[in-house]
Amino acid sequence: MPKLAKVNSIQRLRAASGDVYFRVRFPAGVTTQRFTSGKISRRTVYRSRKFTSERTAREFVTDLSREHRGTGEAAHLITDGAKRALVQIYPKVRGRGETMEGLLSDLSGALDSLDSLKDPVTGKVPRLLDAVQDYARLIKPTLGTQPIEDEVELYLDATDKRAESGVIQVDSAKAARIQMSRFLKSKLASQPLGFFSTKAGSLALKKWLDALPVGPTTYNNYRRHLSIFFGWAVKEGKLQKNPCSQLEERRKSREQESEVGIITPAEFRTLLLVAKGEVKGIREDDRWSQLLAELVPGIAIQGFCGVRARELTRLNWESVDLDEKILSLSKGRTKTRKGRLIPIPDALIKWLAPYVRKSGPVAPKQYERKMSNLRAIMRKPPKQGGEATFNASEIPDNCLRHSFGTYHLAISKNEAETSRLMGNSPGVLREHYESLSKKAPRMAPEWFNTLP
Repeated sequence: MPKLAKVNSIQRLRAASGDVYFRVRFPAGVTTQRFTSGKISRRTVYRSRKFTSERTAREFVTDLSREHRGTGEAAHLITDGAKRALVQIYPKVRGRGETMEGLLSDLSGALDSLDSLKDPVTGKVPRLLDAVQDYARLIKPTLGTQPIEDEVELYLDATDKRAESGVIQVDSAKAARIQMSRFLKSKLASQPLGFFSTKAGSLALKKWLDALPVGPTTYNNYRRHLSIFFGWAVKEGKLQKNPCSQLEERRKSREQESEVGIITPAEFRTLLLVAKGEVKGIREDDRWSQLLAELVPGIAIQGFCGVRARELTRLNWESVDLDEKILSLSKGRTKTRKGRLIPIPDALIKWLAPYVRKSGPVAPKQYERKMSNLRAIMRKPPKQGGEATFNASEIPDNCLRHSFGTYHLAISKNEAETSRLMGNSPGVLREHYESLSKKAPRMAPEWFNTLP
């Protein structure tokens, strides 16, 4: 490049109108021309400016000369367009906590590095932007860019299809949709999926779970369903890691720990009779209907065989063999995916006799909701002449299964046998039922001989 020419002296000229003005001719750039021979020619391009007074002209010359001395001979190569571009990117540079000087210094080093990547055949050098984008993709894979609410819907659809094909239980798919619906209503649902593989995402997820006004059991249920979803995203290659793996489950405090709820044989018999409508005054109560009588087979099977409520809703009459006195639960109907054969006591046969069918479901639809209605009647019995027609009693959730486990263990003294019939491990049995079994030996025989 030729050496930058000096600013020409100030010329005093006269316009056609007779007015005097002063003109300064100064170097404003360099043009380059490449000849076919390969020779390159460069020449300085001049511009001129007019001033109305000699003083302003000399000030311009002084400032321009000072700029050329301070910035070097190539300063004139920065065009007005380049200056405007620098002004536009200045806020971005400032927002990153950097300076224009530092950015331009890094740019100079980056251009030197790009020169080392020149293609030996074509002689081309990669564009700086291409190199930066390639590096960004390398250090930050483009995973999880879709909003998490969209990915959750895909997951729930996939879960429904798995339930339809028999891979998982239909109840499990419904539970997943119910549990995830609360998360979808939160502000986190608009975040991209990849956000949750970062530390900030894990903290945001923990904060959302901690803010739920629920107890430890419900908290753990939400955490478990979220963990299943994120595990699916990792398996599908949509996420790098499961953020729930860093979140611990909650445990109940000592004050919150309580023994499982059981009922007495007398309460068990009253519950069955109230459902049948065979207690004095019950049929006149507006809360009772013939629909509650449909609960009797399910209540009896839960109380005499210890079947889970969800297992009961999947049970058909084909599995109830009163001749052989065996209740068979296939693998597809149990929580643990392990089949069980449970003996049917004589008392259960008598309760089932009016209801037994050749086929069809044992429990009516919405079994658990109807059980809630029945428990409400047990809690507040109807009155006649100002007195309750039977003794009020609290019927806790899962009390039929818990009562079976407690009374069967008290009679058999065999943890392995009771846990096998219930589909539990002996450890779970000891944790929940062993302390209660000390109080149960006296009532246990009466429980299994509760008759209509």
